[in-house]
Amino acid sequence: MAHKDKSPVQHALASMTASGDDEASVVWLDALKGEDAPSALKRTVVSSSGAVLKEETLDSDVCTCCPTSIVKTAKGLLVAYRDHSPQDIRDIGIIRFENGRWQPSRILNDDKWEINACPVNGAAAAAKNNRVAIAWYTEAQDSPRTQLALSSDGGATFSKPVRISTGNSFGHTSVALDDNGSAIVSWLDEGSGDGVRLLARQVTSVGVAGPVVEVAQGGQRGIGYPRLLQVGDETWIAWGNSGNTKIQTARLLK
Repeated sequence: MAHKDKSPVQHALASMTASGDDEASVVWLDALKGEDAPSALKRTVVSSSGAVLKEETLDSDVCTCCPTSIVKTAKGLLVAYRDHSPQDIRDIGIIRFENGRWQPSRILNDDKWEINACPVNGAAAAAKNNRVAIAWYTEAQDSPRTQLALSSDGGATFSKPVRISTGNSFGHTSVALDDNGSAIVSWLDEGSGDGVRLLARQVTSVGVAGPVVEVAQGGQRGIGYPRLLQVGDETWIAWGNSGNTKIQTARLLK
């Protein structure tokens, strides 16, 4: 169990990365006081033998039901998550661990999405050395869209967002980085009837977006939360199948 509290409340939406030679860092959301109270972003450090070494709070007020994403850069750890303000602004926050301590958390981009509910739509991050890509969904200004921001300095600074989606986006983003400096982003977009389309596109290191590729169609619940993975010079994507319980995969061609 990667948390000290054992009460029957949410300890969920975890993501994990290797954070040292003999340890992993797990970030997750903690809702000890119930759904109507603030949730906290927590980190647990686990040794290679399975021992819990440390548990700490990274942000005491975050969005309750949005997935987290943690990556390791050449400078240290970076966590991307959906933050929450007392005014119900739910933009993407980032926090970095560098030089032995956590830097102050900050908003990735000032979308100013105000919503009195959790959108269940988190950020996705990928990192290689000091290159970082973060993709996310927002409905700020009543414009549903998927966006991408890039960094070349380990997340210290980011580019202005690149709009990835071209239609009515539903988000559920994933992102990977290739060896050429490009990011590959996937997201869900409106399909025919009640269905959705799983789409992907490549974005160069300077923010130029390539053509949109349709990977699959289906129901939003069935397709779920697709995931991209870069393996060598190949990019793979996995998603749910609306017709049965199997997970499908495909290799994206360049």
